[in-house]
Amino acid sequence: MSSSKASLSFVATALLAASLAACAADPSETGQLFVQLTQPGPHGEVYHLANATFDILHLESGATTAVDASGPDAELDVSLPPGLVNVSLRDGWSLEKSTDGGASFQPVSALLGSANPSTVRILANQLAFMQFAFLIRQTNGTLGISLGVVTNPRELAGGIRVDTATDELAPYAVGAARSFDFGWFFNLFSLESVTLADGTKQHVYTAFGQQGSLGPAPLPTAALGVEFYNDSVGTQAGPIARELIGGFLTYTVAAKPDGTVELSGSLLGGATDIEFGPGTITAVIPTIGADGFPNDEFFYDSEIAFTQSSLQGTMTGILRVRQLLETP
Repeated sequence: MSSSKASLSFVATALLAASLAACAADPSETGQLFVQLTQPGPHGEVYHLANATFDILHLESGATTAVDASGPDAELDVSLPPGLVNVSLRDGWSLEKSTDGGASFQPVSALLGSANPSTVRILANQLAFMQFAFLIRQTNGTLGISLGVVTNPRELAGGIRVDTATDELAPYAVGAARSFDFGWFFNLFSLESVTLADGTKQHVYTAFGQQGSLGPAPLPTAALGVEFYNDSVGTQAGPIARELIGGFLTYTVAAKPDGTVELSGSLLGGATDIEFGPGTITAVIPTIGADGFPNDEFFYDSEIAFTQSSLQGTMTGILRVRQLLETP
C-alpha cells in the first residue's frame, strides 16, 4: 500500500470516490483501489474524511485487507487482485470541514448515505468506481456531501404514530413510545413523469445509495441516509436505521382525474420494508402545473398509513410526511 497527495477537483456532491486502475509489475494480475479522502466544497471550503479505516474483503479468496486512512493524506492507493470485493468503512470515522484552505479542520455532523459495506468487481487493467456518500446536517437545514460534495439533499421528514407492533417491535405500541420522528435524507437520482391509462398524471421520485459502477466510468452520485429521533425504545434509531442507510426509496405524487393528489411510496433496506400509502394529501397540497402534473414543491400529508416489516417484527400506523426540497 502506498499513499500520495492528489490535486483536488470539485464534484457535485462531497462523495467518497473509489476507482480501480491497473498497476504493479504485472497489470494482468492486480488492480488499484484509489480512495480519495479530501474534496473541496461548492463555496471554497474543504472537506476531509478523518479517522477512517477501510476493511476490504476479497469475496473469492476470503482475504481481508485493512486500510488505515486516519492520517492527513488526500488519498490512499491499494493493490488488489481481480474479483468481487466488499469495502467497509469502520465506525469511528468523522467528516471535517476547513474554511482556511486546509490549514485547520473542524468536525461537522454527517450521516453516511451509502450501503456499508459496498461491493465492486475489480477487473485487471480496467477502471471501476465506488463511492461512499455523506449527508451533512446543519441546524438551518441540510448539506449533502459526497467525498466528492453533494450540496443540498432533499428530505422526507415528519412524525410517526404507531398503532400496532409485534415481536421485538411490540414496545412501540405502548404509551409514549408510540410517537417518534423521522428524517430520510437523499440525493434525488431521478424524477419521472408518467401518465396512466385513467388520466392520472404522476411524478415518480427515486433515490438510493450508490455502490460500484458496472463499467469504466463513475455513475452520478447517489445517497440515502435515514435517521429516527425521539425513539425511546431505540430499535428504529439503531439497527433498523443502519439497515436502511444506502437503501432504495421511491415515492409517487399523483394528480388524479377527480382533482385529488395522492401519495404512495416505499423505503427498502436490508430486511426492512416500509410501505406507505396510497393516501390523499389533504394538509398542504402541491399545486398542479399547466401540463397537469403536480409541481415539484413542498407538500405535507398529515396522515398516511404505513406498514413496516423487519426481522425484529412488524409495525403499522400513520406517517406525517413533509417533502423538503433542496435549499438554494
